[in-house]
Amino acid sequence: MVRIIQMADTHLGYRARRGTINKWAIQNYSRPYEQELYDTFLKVMEDVSRVKDLDFLVHCGDMFHHPFLFSSYPPPEPARRTFKKGLEIFFRNTHGQVPLIYIEGNHGIFRGYEYTPFESHIKEGEFPNLYYFKERDLITAIKEGKALDLEFPTKKTRFYLFPYFEFKGFEIYQQQYDNWIDNQLPPKGDGFINIAIAHGSAGDDTLHNKVNSDDLGYDYVALGHEHGLKMLSKNHFYSGSLLPLNFKEAYEKQGYLIIDIDAKTKSLNVEKVFTNELLQRTFTIITIDVYPNQPSIELENKIKTELDSYVNDKGFNPKTAARLKINFSGEITFEKNWQINEMMSRIRRDCFSELDKYNILQLLWNILDISENLEDDISAGRIQDYILEKPDEEFKTFVNEKLNEEHSNFNVDKLTQIGMRALKKALRTIEREKEV
Repeated sequence: MVRIIQMADTHLGYRARRGTINKWAIQNYSRPYEQELYDTFLKVMEDVSRVKDLDFLVHCGDMFHHPFLFSSYPPPEPARRTFKKGLEIFFRNTHGQVPLIYIEGNHGIFRGYEYTPFESHIKEGEFPNLYYFKERDLITAIKEGKALDLEFPTKKTRFYLFPYFEFKGFEIYQQQYDNWIDNQLPPKGDGFINIAIAHGSAGDDTLHNKVNSDDLGYDYVALGHEHGLKMLSKNHFYSGSLLPLNFKEAYEKQGYLIIDIDAKTKSLNVEKVFTNELLQRTFTIITIDVYPNQPSIELENKIKTELDSYVNDKGFNPKTAARLKINFSGEITFEKNWQINEMMSRIRRDCFSELDKYNILQLLWNILDISENLEDDISAGRIQDYILEKPDEEFKTFVNEKLNEEHSNFNVDKLTQIGMRALKKALRTIEREKEV
């Protein structure tokens, strides 16, 4: 039997920013939710290092939150210190005998550089049983037509590595990736347990369909990128992050997995450990119904009644202060929209200024107009969203007009295809990365 622990998406250095109080967890060092992630990571590294009969620890990418597509800042110093301390805990408690295998995700990397933040606090050879694989390693393997794998003959275990790579970003990338991926096909009948480690998702086209299916015949596929702990199939699992990062994730489960694989039958036993239960603060979405002629004082009292639940005799506590989001739902006019925004801005300022009263770290709001979903809505003053009915055709017309103006001879259909692919990808990325 081989025992593996799978974790991913630790996002060390993540800070809840929008609508948060300007307070430190540790003065001039770390913010409250940032510090909670550090504390959780160190506890998990302590816990997993003491799991009996452990053979491998795998991390499926996104060790750090920064840098990423929308931020070129390196990880903050506390994140790198926490990372190194976590490694020291793990290798000390396992006497350096258990390999830790890491692949790059889409966070915590300087795109286009050989050097990564992962290496910034580690001297070469400092942790002999630490293995990490970058996008650059993947590109080299593709160029050379070789597998990107890692073998442990004494354990009869082989890992196939798939660091994050936007192989569908350009047509030539996709062709080369498609041609190369069969190099990741395990040999048959050699008695090895074959495990894939990948960072990506079918949802944003960053996980190849052969990895997402059973086409390559892996005994187990450890996945990172999606932050909820879940099973995709009998042998494909996301472990998720350690704690929810935003309100989309507040009602998902996060944690790590302990996987036992029988060496002869290749049967699996997967134990789920839910680290979201370590969360010390309330992470809640509150819904408040609104109607057009509602008096302002009535609405304000409704809001304050909800916030009264977060009044604390001891005031603000960085370890337990709540992250809150209020969804306003109803038939909302432009005037009511403006009124809610003005009211919430004032209420948030009041809450954050009364540190001896409110134990609130973050307060956000969202205004949902139900009239947008009524097909026969003809009432005046309602908020409407306008989108292109046929974006592909509209974009093609636009490109064609521009090329005619400049007397260019490019392939209009090809340019339209590339442009629409880029636009759709950008919209998916923005939706995924933004705080909600």
